[in-house]
Amino acid sequence: MMFATWQIGLDIQHESIRAVAVQRQRQGWQLRHWWELPLPEGTFRDGLLIDAETFTNVLLDWRKELPVRHQLRVSFPTQRTLQRPIPAPDKRLAEPASDAYIASATARQLQMTPAQLCWDYLASQDVAEPHLIIAARQMDVAALIKSLAAVQLYPATLTPGASALPALMAPCHLGKCEYLVHREGNHWLWASTETTPRWGWADTHAVPTIIDWCQQFKTEPEKVALSFARPEPLPTGFLQLDAWSALSRFQPPLPRHGGIFTVAIGLAIGRVSR
Repeated sequence: MMFATWQIGLDIQHESIRAVAVQRQRQGWQLRHWWELPLPEGTFRDGLLIDAETFTNVLLDWRKELPVRHQLRVSFPTQRTLQRPIPAPDKRLAEPASDAYIASATARQLQMTPAQLCWDYLASQDVAEPHLIIAARQMDVAALIKSLAAVQLYPATLTPGASALPALMAPCHLGKCEYLVHREGNHWLWASTETTPRWGWADTHAVPTIIDWCQQFKTEPEKVALSFARPEPLPTGFLQLDAWSALSRFQPPLPRHGGIFTVAIGLAIGRVSR
């Protein structure tokens, strides 16, 4: 039965792994479980996996708690990815030739070889509009997938954490805002609410406050939905990004501060392309 499968969002940050498991029911999304797994300092650095053995050891016991039927959606460090437009290929090209064109065009923009890249794209609806390319270094992606496979974890998706935020817009009733923003300890994750969302990452050393972020993106507080991984009061004028409001049934106990699971919930309820 399709409803028996747990959809699990696994958000990997430097200091901890956050996971949320949900099931789709007639009434909406049902929470099955949540976990926060602390990571020793030095396991990741600047989004790169440094200590694979420690990482897999942390995941080992957690893996034993999962049911046989589950679908895993894993975050990839947003700061290790790029989102770039490239001209759409000629529609007369067959799929292999079209893919080869996209890979070559992306590699040229990033001054890398196609073999060094892992990429995907959002196709434009209009031939005059560019495709939106999402790219990361092949070696970074391979290292993470290898470590997950070592404990028999096989992601259905591996996606930049910020790109999971738009999945929260409709179920959290945030249709009137322009941006979804999530604050981690030393960075901001953000996504636009456009039909083809833009998303990204900003270091808090360069952008210290949410007001600074709004000034950089030329937007107003009332157009921004905001969440925090650590307990902080919501600044005046901003909308609350409460990812838990996307769920309709809960399995207590719940975490003291739910904001730490914002990205994990977005991953768990997001669509998976087939």
